[in-house]
Amino acid sequence: MTPAPLLHAWNLNLAYAKRLVADIPADMMAVQPAPGMNHAAWVLGHLACTADMLGAMIGTEPVCPPGWTALFDWNSSPSADATLYPSKETLLAALEAGHDRLASALPGVPQARWTEPTPSEAIRAFLPTLGDCFVFVMAAHENMHLGQLSAWRRVQGMARV
Repeated sequence: MTPAPLLHAWNLNLAYAKRLVADIPADMMAVQPAPGMNHAAWVLGHLACTADMLGAMIGTEPVCPPGWTALFDWNSSPSADATLYPSKETLLAALEAGHDRLASALPGVPQARWTEPTPSEAIRAFLPTLGDCFVFVMAAHENMHLGQLSAWRRVQGMARV
């Protein structure tokens, strides 16, 4: 796998995420206009924790505190209780740090590793190799959640980005 195109998409995603949350006031980060809807705080935290999950597969140190896993993993449910979530600045800093760590480490991953089985049994059935996992998570998964955040903005009456 040549990481350059994947890293380009990864960097575009981070820039888009920053634009999506730039004008969201702190008191709106956990607003849920519909029950269970992924809100801005959850999306940022989920993406930061997902970057940590990928990083663990290639040996990078995590950026998210251990307590974030239960709050933001794929089995979690967003809550409208804003007190459960770190600040927008903290979440965005973690997302940026996670992006930076992966972007720095990815070029050093030996080519042969990309055909290894995905380390996570929970996702191996649909993402069988490490390469499949990285491409899906860094491109499709992140874009899907950024799309949710874009829709969340529109429901709030905010302008498109």
